[in-house]
Amino acid sequence: MAYWRYEDIPFKLWSIHLMKDFWGISSATERRLNRLGIHSIKELALSSVEMLRKEFGVLGEEIHQHANGIDYSRISDVYIPSSRSFGKSQILFRDYTNRKEVELLLLELLDDVCFRLRMHQVVAQTIQLSISYSKQTGGGFSRQKKMGRASNLSQDIFPYCLSILHTYDSGMPIRSIGISLSNIKQIFKGKQRA
Repeated sequence: MAYWRYEDIPFKLWSIHLMKDFWGISSATERRLNRLGIHSIKELALSSVEMLRKEFGVLGEEIHQHANGIDYSRISDVYIPSSRSFGKSQILFRDYTNRKEVELLLLELLDDVCFRLRMHQVVAQTIQLSISYSKQTGGGFSRQKKMGRASNLSQDIFPYCLSILHTYDSGMPIRSIGISLSNIKQIFKGKQRA
């Protein structure tokens, strides 16, 4: 935990060198700020909030407030993201042509993602499988499938993954694989699946 007073802002907050290191400012936002003549957090804090609101909308006002050390969010408020997913991807060390090896890799990724679902006491109902083929051939696919019921168990989800793989795979050498589970639902106590 850190404690900052408003008197600390010029020394601690305005001394952040890269604007994209500041919360709420991406590289693209930094470029747009630079075009407005704003190149530091201090310049952002001292700039016109009306100009920022005109350029960025609500985000402009928010980053201006943050640059001045103002944040109206309450620490006690629980943040619930509107869209949440759990996933994992892997770039492979070599091209994989043997689909049994690919299936094993897929199961390992899925086991890890399902473990994380169980740790967060949630289940997922939508699966997205992404495959990229070798650099020599290029291409790939990313498809999703909704399960009949939500789960956090590999044995429930893996058949759906295989169905996507077998339906859309062209048979070319695979170089990367990724899986994402979404349509997340909280498990209520007494109904947890292990």
